[in-house]
Amino acid sequence: MIRNLKEVKDNNFDITRSADEVRNLSFNDHVCLGCGICESTCPVEAITLNAIAVDARHRISNDVYFSGHEKIAQNFKEDFDVQRISIDESKCVLCGMCSGLCPVDALVLTIDDVPIKEIEAYPHYIAFSEIDDDECVYCKRCEIACPRDAIVIDRILPNRADLVTGEIDVDEDECIYCGVCEELCPAEAIIVDHETGKESIVIDKDACVYCLVCKKSCPTNAIKAICRACNYGEYDLNPSDAVVTGNSVIDSELCVYCGWCEGVCPTDAAKVKKPFEGSIEVDDEKCQACGACVDVCQCNALAFPVSAGPGSRMEHVTAFDEFCVRCKACAKACPNGAITVKRTEVDHTPINSTTWKEALDAIKD
Repeated sequence: MIRNLKEVKDNNFDITRSADEVRNLSFNDHVCLGCGICESTCPVEAITLNAIAVDARHRISNDVYFSGHEKIAQNFKEDFDVQRISIDESKCVLCGMCSGLCPVDALVLTIDDVPIKEIEAYPHYIAFSEIDDDECVYCKRCEIACPRDAIVIDRILPNRADLVTGEIDVDEDECIYCGVCEELCPAEAIIVDHETGKESIVIDKDACVYCLVCKKSCPTNAIKAICRACNYGEYDLNPSDAVVTGNSVIDSELCVYCGWCEGVCPTDAAKVKKPFEGSIEVDDEKCQACGACVDVCQCNALAFPVSAGPGSRMEHVTAFDEFCVRCKACAKACPNGAITVKRTEVDHTPINSTTWKEALDAIKD
C-alpha cells in the first residue's frame, strides 16, 4: 500500500510515502531561489511558484506599489514571509524530478533516508565553491560580499604590541599634568589625574603605538619617546609577528555559486564553479525600474545605479553578468518582461536515463 502524508512546519513541508522503499520530499524555503525550475519540470504539475516579490512588497507597503524611487532599490529579502513555492500533495508522486533539478538543494528527495544526489542513478549538478586557506589573507571581503551570508571568516589577529616597538617615559618633574597628551592620544593609552595634590600620569605601554603625538604636543617636553620602527626601518620588526591566521567556512546549504567571493578576493583564494552557463540582458525600453527583480535576486546580480542626487530620475536596473547564476527568478518576477536570462549549458554528472537527459536538456535554452 502506498501512503502519502504531508506535514507543514512554518514555511517548510515534508511529504512521505511508505512502501517497499520510504521516499520523503522536504523543502527548505530559506534555501530556495524561486527560480521555478521545479514548477516547469514537474511531470504532474504539482508545484506552483508563488509571486513572492510582488506579494512581499504589497504586504510591506500596504499595497502601495513604489515606483521610480531609490528606496525600492533596497532589498526586502529579510522581510519576505511568503513561501516561494506551493505543492499539491494530492498530485505529487515523489518522482524526484524537482529534487534532481533544483540547483540549490531546496527540494530534497530521500529514498530510505539517502538523498538522491548521493545515488549514482540520479544526476546532480557539477558546481563548487572553495577558499584556499593557504592563499587566504582573511580580509573578510568575501564574507561581506556574500549575498546569502554563506561565508564565515574566523581570523586570529597578531598581538598589536608585537607590531610596534619603541620606548616612552615621562619626566614627572617636568610634567604639569595638563592632559593635552591624554586628549590627543589616538590609542587612548594615557590617563592623567588632574586632582590637586593627587596629580599623576600613567601610560599603558601595551596600548601605546609610539606615534609620538604626545611627545610633540607636550608643552613642557616632559615626555620622552622614540619609535624604533620609524627610526630604524622595517627590519626591526619580526615578520612572523605580523602574520594573520584563521580559517574560512562556506555553508554549502546557503551557497549558490554566484561568484561574489571570487570576484572580490584580492589573492585569488576563492574559486567558484557554476552549474549553468548563459547570459542575462535587461531591455532598458521595457524596464520601468519597479525593483521586483532586485528584490527577488538572491545573488545581488541586479542593482540600481546610485542616485546622482535629489530630483534625479531613477536609472534602469543594471545586471552584473559575472554574478548571475542563470536561475531566471528575476525574469519570472519582472512584470514587464524586461529581463532575458538564457541557460546555454548545464554541467551535470553522467546519466543513462533518457528521462533525466530530456529533463536536463529541457532547462536549457
